[in-house]
Amino acid sequence: MSTRRFQKASIEELVQWYEESAIAHGQALDAADSRSANRAADKIIGAYRELRSRGATSQLLPLLQSKNESVRSHVAAHALEFAPEFGEPVLLWIAKRPGFNGIAAFYALKAWREGTLKFP
Repeated sequence: MSTRRFQKASIEELVQWYEESAIAHGQALDAADSRSANRAADKIIGAYRELRSRGATSQLLPLLQSKNESVRSHVAAHALEFAPEFGEPVLLWIAKRPGFNGIAAFYALKAWREGTLKFP
């Protein structure tokens, strides 16, 4: 997806693309499909960057209530940048779970606490 497409999108579209791509990313990882996982990650990053450039990252916070753990994991990790009081508790819970999301949450929290977590 091109940068221009993200720039032309509404905030609602960006949030929708973020959510759909987070779901696709989790499914691709479960299927060991790195190509699809990387494409989905690029869309998540593109949507997040555009939301941040518009000062609209808080529009992602309702997704912390998603039924999909991959969505919650991505949003919680990004929330450490703009709303850590919402992101940290979700990541603490996910970090206790088995699987990729649990590992990713553990290391996101570790890097954040060490001050080395970089946001796209």
